Order: sequence, then C-alpha cells, then structure tokens
Amino acid sequence: MSVTVVTGAGSGIGRATAQRFARKGSTVIVSDINEQTGAETVALIEKDGGSAVFRRLDVADLADWENFTDWVCAEHGVPDVVVNNAGILIGGGFLEQSNADWRRMIQINMMSPLVGSRLFVQRMTDSGTRGHIVNICSVGAFMPTSIAPSYVVAKAGAWFGTQALRAEFGSQGIGVSAVCPGLIRTSLAANGTRGGVSDDDSSDWSSKLAAGHRYIGRSPERVAGAIERAVRWNLSTVPVGTEAWLGWYLYRLSPGLVRGISGAVSMSLTDWAVELSGKIFGGKR
Repeated sequence: MSVTVVTGAGSGIGRATAQRFARKGSTVIVSDINEQTGAETVALIEKDGGSAVFRRLDVADLADWENFTDWVCAEHGVPDVVVNNAGILIGGGFLEQSNADWRRMIQINMMSPLVGSRLFVQRMTDSGTRGHIVNICSVGAFMPTSIAPSYVVAKAGAWFGTQALRAEFGSQGIGVSAVCPGLIRTSLAANGTRGGVSDDDSSDWSSKLAAGHRYIGRSPERVAGAIERAVRWNLSTVPVGTEAWLGWYLYRLSPGLVRGISGAVSMSLTDWAVELSGKIFGGKR
C-alpha cells in the first residue's frame, strides 16, 4: 500500500487531498498544527473505509519537521507522495506589514515546503524510492501585487524552489510538481490577518473577505484532482482555475504586463471589494 503525506490536512485543500488519496487506496499521514481538525480529517477518511493517521506538525519549526520526517519513515516507510500544502495569508501593503509578518510568511509559505521537500527527497534518494513531491504554490506566484506582497513573494520563492528541485532530481526518478490554485473555498481568508491595522480591524477584514470567498471560490476538491493529475503525469506546473491559467500564461508572455496590471489593483480597491462582498454575502450561510 502506498503512503501519502499531506501537510495542512485539517481543512480545505489539505483535507480534500487527504481524502482523495485515501480513496485511491493510499495510507495517508494527516498533519496539521490543529489537532482537532486533523483528527476530524482522519475520522472522515476512516468513515469512508480509508486508512489514515494523524501527526501534529508545526511547519514553521525545523526541529518539528525533522522529528516528523523521522517518525513517518520509521513507522510507515519512505512515503510515495508528499504534498506540502500548509500556508497562511497576511494582507496589507509592503510597508504596512511588519518585519514579523514578513518573517512568518516566508517561514511558513516558502521555507516550509522547501524544508519538507529537502527532508523527504533525502529519504527518497537514500532508499531508492521513486516518490513524488507536490508543493502547493498559488497564482500569486506570478502576480507581484501590492495587496499581499509577502504572500506572493513567498509563493514565488516556493514555486521557483520547486522548479530547481525538479531540475536536480527529475533524472533520478523523483517527480516534483507545483500546483498553483486561483480562488478556492478554504479557511485561508478566514484565518488570515491584515498588517498595519488594529486587531479588530484585521479580524473584520478577514471575516468580510472570507464571506465572499465562500461563494466565489471553487471547491478544494478541484485542487485535489489537480494534485492527483500532477502526480500521475509528473507535471511541472499546474494552475487551477481560469484566473490561475490566465495569470500563468500572461506571466510567461510578458512579466511587465502582469506587473502593470497587478500594480493597478491597490489595497484601497481591495478594501472596497471586501466591503461589498461582506454586504452581499455576509448575512448568508
């Protein structure tokens, strides 16, 4: 039986991915910093007849990553698939976000997938396992926007690191893919923060953004399907959603054009859209 590791599997894309690979017969290692939601994912998989086990992981902690990798390989063997999905959202302009905001974003959204990739690829090469690494990036990797600059910087770094990993280890039989979703219905917005404002204003901004996100975004299962295809066909970069494909092709055609379009979208315009979505969707459930 194959073994699949999914980080951030307590909800959203991570949960949908864990469930999908479990349905395909894989034993899934469900990891998340939230023990309650992680256990809920395991329960859902087992209810459907699948096999899963939970292990808490703080992806911002290097020692925790190392202990997690050792435990997975000792208890379940070197995994066949590793999906680095865990991530956070911090909004606000370049200067609005604090140094701490930038450090946390880079640590979680860029370094954690690269650290996870490095640790498990080392085990794969040592054991001769022809495994596959999937790093969840974002259409933001191709959009240098002022709305959430630390987010897009981190995602761009994760995407480029994924390509470097693929270039080095592809010839050794290890698959490496970057999946880049557009708008997806997850808890990313609801759990996000905004830099440069008070805690109350940040919570209000996240709540309104999440209210619209629930109705505009696609199902996380769409991303889970893209992840499965990436593994099956060893695809390099897989956008998910029309806006993601558009951003990917425009970036390849003219980075300057994408930069110009992204620069025209200011935080003030985003605030207006968030406020509008809150009024339209805020009262709906």
